[in-house]
Amino acid sequence: MESRKKSGTQAPPAGDDNAPKSGRKRVDAKRDKIVRSASKLFLDKGYNNVSINDIIDVVGGSKGTIYSNFGSKEKLFEAVVEQMCSDVTIRVDTRLVGTIDEQLTRIAHSFVSKVLSPQILRFHRLMTSIGRTFPAAGRLFYDTGPRTVHQIIADWIAIHQREGNIRDDADPYRLAVLFHDMLIGEEQLSWLTSASTEKDRLKRIEQTVRLSVSTFLKGCART
Repeated sequence: MESRKKSGTQAPPAGDDNAPKSGRKRVDAKRDKIVRSASKLFLDKGYNNVSINDIIDVVGGSKGTIYSNFGSKEKLFEAVVEQMCSDVTIRVDTRLVGTIDEQLTRIAHSFVSKVLSPQILRFHRLMTSIGRTFPAAGRLFYDTGPRTVHQIIADWIAIHQREGNIRDDADPYRLAVLFHDMLIGEEQLSWLTSASTEKDRLKRIEQTVRLSVSTFLKGCART
């Protein structure tokens, strides 16, 4: 039987995933660099004042690089939204370690420390300002940001409802929304409206966490 000629490029041997994995890692690292560089530009200058050329000036490459990875400036911005929201949601610590009070306090601190950081507050202001003109990005922000955090906390609540630690006559998602809003409502609004300074905000966070946890657990106690 005649052997086939070898082509110029060969598939890696079965079980050898090093080449494709390394390639994917390089592509992912480059894409992540573009997204994070673009996020800084968008936060500093606003969405409408950032051009593809501005992004290229920071990350290098060409327009072809940007378009091959994202397709358009709008899609690049959506990638920025997903990344910024992920930076918050991945920090929420729902480990079932310690008392229920300790667990909820840990959830609160891990969430608030990131979502009320200057960078994320600036991001929230940006999303608030462009939500009407860029509704797709606004919906993406809500789904991958607030709604995801609500669900993460709701899942923790549901576990404790099943274990009998929290009243089970209320929807865990609605309870999660209430707890979320107790934590950030005042601080977020006061910063977005420039009604408070960074120093004032930091002073109140610890007090807000303690009061929110205490009020929530008392309100959700089984009777």
